[in-house]
Amino acid sequence: MANDRTSVAQPELTNKYLRRNMNNKTSKLLSMVVCVLAGFTGLVAWADSQGDPAKMSIGTNSVFGKYYAYAKITNGTGGYWIKPDTNIVVRSGTLTDISGFPAPYGSYATALPFGSTNCCSSNSVTFPATNTLTYQLTVYVTSPTPPPTNNQPMTLQIQWNP
Repeated sequence: MANDRTSVAQPELTNKYLRRNMNNKTSKLLSMVVCVLAGFTGLVAWADSQGDPAKMSIGTNSVFGKYYAYAKITNGTGGYWIKPDTNIVVRSGTLTDISGFPAPYGSYATALPFGSTNCCSSNSVTFPATNTLTYQLTVYVTSPTPPPTNNQPMTLQIQWNP
């Protein structure tokens, strides 16, 4: 009879042991996944798009020539100096005009780090960046307008890259 109890009790002990170990393994696996994802979020680029109103203003830039309008990305208080999120390590930024206006629309994207010189390129510009500097981000319309018309939103995107 004692042998019968042992043979019945043994599987129960084994099942409890297996459940406890599976829970420990699941817990460890879940912890590893959370750690990997937390580390991964520090390596993911962060992007923001804004519909910023076009300002009609004819002028000349020494790099790309004549422009007819411009739009600037604004910060949370409506100012023009933008600082990258401090939750990620930033190595560069990319400003892109994603307005989608039809041809012959053309634009030039510029990034001006505070206290430094302008970086610019046609339609999109990638520039060195850090979390410690602020940047003024502007897209100039280089084709005769319209589009856009005065105060018509231009869609500008800033992406901070790790």
